Amino acid sequence: MAASLMLTIVASALTTVTDWAGWHFVWRHENTTEESGPNKHGATSIFLSYYLPLMPVLAIILGPSKIGVYNNAFVEVSTTVLFAVLAIVTGGVAASAWAFKGRIEEHNKSLNLIELEDSLPSHAQEHLIWTTVMLATCSIFWWYLLLF
Repeated sequence: MAASLMLTIVASALTTVTDWAGWHFVWRHENTTEESGPNKHGATSIFLSYYLPLMPVLAIILGPSKIGVYNNAFVEVSTTVLFAVLAIVTGGVAASAWAFKGRIEEHNKSLNLIELEDSLPSHAQEHLIWTTVMLATCSIFWWYLLLF
């Protein structure tokens, strides 16, 4: 269980840092102007980005191998469900960000024909690829924890 706990801590920390980086460098700038400023984090976004990734760690720590609040069956079921949720969510968000990147490229090609503002400023577009790759890595980590 110690190796599983360590891998879960790494996956949780990586997911939390990745979600912060994606929000801070990219998504808070979506559909904004200089007058409106960056977007604000919503309660749902904060929960999904910062609390949900830490729940598997909490489930393992509260299990019989550490604190003993829950029995082993509860720990196995809860971590399996949380691993699956996090694998699907991070994978889905990474796929969505990759599709968004493709739409930006198509949009930039069409800018020669019409004059429209980008929904994502160029300084945010610069960070889109590496934050998407990090999120895909998180998804792979969660899938690994779920399947092995």
